[in-house]
Amino acid sequence: MPKPNVRIPAPMRDALLECFRATTRLVPPDLRRQLVLKTEDVDVAAPPEVIIKISEAVMAGAPNFSFESDGKLAFDAPQGFRVRVNMIELGGGCVDGVHAAEPLYEGSVASMSDLLLFRAVTVVDRGGEGDIWDFKWLLEEVARAGTFPKISEEEIDTLCKAGELVGGMVGRLVAIALLGINNEAAAMRLLGS
Repeated sequence: MPKPNVRIPAPMRDALLECFRATTRLVPPDLRRQLVLKTEDVDVAAPPEVIIKISEAVMAGAPNFSFESDGKLAFDAPQGFRVRVNMIELGGGCVDGVHAAEPLYEGSVASMSDLLLFRAVTVVDRGGEGDIWDFKWLLEEVARAGTFPKISEEEIDTLCKAGELVGGMVGRLVAIALLGINNEAAAMRLLGS
């Protein structure tokens, strides 16, 4: 995620995108849109059948792909370095689903609101400095866009906790304000109305 005055160098950005594109090509065309780029560091979320297809393709010798000793998928980018790919099973607890995704090459990219929800989970669980920067940036971007999908009570609670951890009561109120018309009843309940 972007941080103030920090940019991803072009070779790294190109390698990350090439890694995602190559990963989508390991999956049959009719399943490719189910492969969702979750963050800029090549975390991909997909249903179990898509993850199985990727694993089978890598074990069958897919060019530039391998499994590392810890079981992580790796891609040897043409730019000269290795990109690790975190495969996240949709519905597997960490990521229950993606509310909105947009096409990205042969696959899809998670919406900013989904990225905010994913980052809220890591802020609440770990709260590392990078997670907090990412959450703040995403919070601003989603607030600027002004739209937020209908989300579950658990996601609402996590978003509000993350907002409060990052910005105190003001952060919590900003998170509640983001809920908007699609989550109006929950927002009003959280405001005590």
